[in-house]
Amino acid sequence: MVIEIEYYECDTLLYGSKVSFSEFKNQMNTIENLYDRTEDNFVALLCRMYNWEVIEDETKPQYVYDRDIKKCINLS
Repeated sequence: MVIEIEYYECDTLLYGSKVSFSEFKNQMNTIENLYDRTEDNFVALLCRMYNWEVIEDETKPQYVYDRDIKKCINLS
């Protein structure tokens, strides 16, 4: 499954195991509470904790997390 992390600096596509939308929201909430705001290690922590992998494809994601407004979006 492909997800997208969207924020002002750049958009990042990640590939990993299929998860439900509620699990996706739980993952985003957990990382929002844990990541280091100084280092801005959001994506790195997400990948390490939940086994997501950054990809460079132009694949359409199933879920998007907009970090600017802290909202999860289901595109499927």
